Amino acid sequence: MELKTNLNDGRAERLAPWVREMDLADQTFITGSTLILEDIRLRRDDLPVTFEEADLREGTPTEAYRHAVTLSRAYAEQPPHTGEDGIDEHWRISNLAREVSERIAKYHPEVLGGDC
Repeated sequence: MELKTNLNDGRAERLAPWVREMDLADQTFITGSTLILEDIRLRRDDLPVTFEEADLREGTPTEAYRHAVTLSRAYAEQPPHTGEDGIDEHWRISNLAREVSERIAKYHPEVLGGDC
């Protein structure tokens, strides 16, 4: 399976400083998850809820957390859509976004307060 992402678009330079401060495993998970989300977004023109995966790695912790929670909830409510690998892509989007939000909250528990 060939990814449709452009890895040389400057995204590494735009990675938020708070992501760079995480343990390497969490940095890798967040950047890898956003690459998968980008690939899904670029492959599919029929997504029921639009999203911009860069918001998960380039915004503030609060912005990224809120975006991840909103994305996870939106896709948790969608009917299944089987991807090329036989896995429900809506489930994949929802769970990747949920995992990203949990990793953000681990380092920035302040995102759990207020409207989140």
